[in-house]
Amino acid sequence: MIILSVLFFITAILYSSVGFGGGSTYLALLLIWEIPYYIFPVIALICNIIVVSGNSFNYIRAGNHNFKLLVPFLVGSIPFAFIGGSLKIEKEIVEILLFFLGFYMFLLKDHTFIDEFVGFLYFAFI
Repeated sequence: MIILSVLFFITAILYSSVGFGGGSTYLALLLIWEIPYYIFPVIALICNIIVVSGNSFNYIRAGNHNFKLLVPFLVGSIPFAFIGGSLKIEKEIVEILLFFLGFYMFLLKDHTFIDEFVGFLYFAFI
């Protein structure tokens, strides 16, 4: 467990240096260490909240936060995250969906669609 703790710390440092939380890596580490799967969400969420809270605090303190842009995301994401978290989906369906989405992203050579979509979302909420 000491090695797992060290790997979690390294993950937190690396992901926080670029502004992310590292939730997917926490899940992968827990899976590799054969931790019971029913506590995966709790551990990953707690670690993610700690890392992202530190990033958010530094971002706000530096004066780089746009609250006008944040509000629509919060209004939409909080209720839909609750709804999505309460849905019961079979594991096989999620695996198939993730496989095809990953395969699609691998085949997608031109990333302009993604860039344009993200740009549209940004300017739609300003």
